[in-house]
Amino acid sequence: MSSPPDPTRRTVEDFHADLPADAITEGELGYLRALAQVAYLYAVPAFLHFRQLTEYIQGRRYLAPDECPLGGWVLMRELADPTTTTVSPNVDTLYGAAYVLLDEQGPVVLTVPSIADRYWSVAVLDARFGSIAVVGSSTLGGAAGTILLAPPGWDAAVPEGVDSVVTAPTSSLCLIQRIFVSGPDEYDELHRLQDAITLTPLARWQEGETGFDPVDLTAYERTGVRQITDPLEYFELTNAYLAANADPADAALVDVFTAAGVGPGAALPDNPGARRALVAGARDAQAAIDARLSGAPTRGGWRVPVPGSGYDNPDLAQGAGIQLTQMGQLPLNEALYFFGYADADDRLLDGRAAYELGFPAGSLPGHAPLGFWSITLYDERSLLVANDIDRYLIRPDTAGLTFGDDGALTIRLQRGRPDDVPEGNWLPTPDGPFTLTLRVYLADPPVLDGTWTPPPIGRLEGPGAAKDPS
Repeated sequence: MSSPPDPTRRTVEDFHADLPADAITEGELGYLRALAQVAYLYAVPAFLHFRQLTEYIQGRRYLAPDECPLGGWVLMRELADPTTTTVSPNVDTLYGAAYVLLDEQGPVVLTVPSIADRYWSVAVLDARFGSIAVVGSSTLGGAAGTILLAPPGWDAAVPEGVDSVVTAPTSSLCLIQRIFVSGPDEYDELHRLQDAITLTPLARWQEGETGFDPVDLTAYERTGVRQITDPLEYFELTNAYLAANADPADAALVDVFTAAGVGPGAALPDNPGARRALVAGARDAQAAIDARLSGAPTRGGWRVPVPGSGYDNPDLAQGAGIQLTQMGQLPLNEALYFFGYADADDRLLDGRAAYELGFPAGSLPGHAPLGFWSITLYDERSLLVANDIDRYLIRPDTAGLTFGDDGALTIRLQRGRPDDVPEGNWLPTPDGPFTLTLRVYLADPPVLDGTWTPPPIGRLEGPGAAKDPS
């Protein structure tokens, strides 16, 4: 007697066109689940963009109740400190954020002042947080500039007085400004620079006027987006937001899953089985993100930058993970980050032990003249750690930072003040798990191409070093 065919061993041509109704339904729901997984991954950056837009509008209504929320800046006037609730904040730059809706507000003029003595940038990000332009030290040097942000399809002549035009792929744009800070004594001057970075509708700019007319923000007047856990609510929100911000470059991909009810402008299916398949696909997507983040490439206890970061990523799971952990990230040629989470023996970093990070002479990360590097320490929640000397990072201008006679640099990581290294080389740790972020702005080619990576973090052993956290 011959054995029944093995369903797991089928050739491409071994198909069946005579399935019973229940098998047909099972196959169709499996396909829908697969489409939902892809659609969920694609939409993560747009969901985050929408969420930030709603919170930005709320903030602007509070800060400037008499102004149109869109087009104005929400500015961070001081460096982050342990009271900052934003995860993984840098302590290198003052920040500013703004949103514009080009379909409602037309072309918008971005004006920036001359900033010649320090790193600065204004990143222009589309509705999925893909970088479409960076205006700043890397593009203008120290010169002032006037840049037109044009809506999709705009093809008019360049207006007189405009230096360049950035035609956006989506109508909704987020802009993030960064200006390097040496210390609080610079705040007054840097606040003037922040205020000199402006957004103005083209028509008003041409008349020498400022300000934005009110626009209907009903679709964005929403609270609690951060608390959404229902995948169906997630899909309804992203379906609508992506409909207003469809990128023609992605049309071939999104058309596939939009037909299933998950994509720009689509309506979710009413069938309970189909809706369960969408939820299952969303959970599959979340598992894929978790796996991609957990399996990120590492070298010597450092997670290294992912190629293509800062742009729309064709690897959807990877792109979603990047935006969840580094939302609005700059392109790597502008800034890249290494995340230290384990020591040289792959043990997680913990403040109950002491560590040294040693850079041999000539091995610090190279960068352009206005670029810089810094190493910032965070607790297990990715927040800054309060300490007696109010130090949250080390970089070349840290007070008292001391190099060895041979040019080497050793940084001590521990809770208490060390007595065998200069205080300027000490970065205080918490009494528990911590991580490091090494940032390099305007990095040299060896850092960009992966030839250079940070040295392993060594845990100190022996009497008086620290007790073992295990």
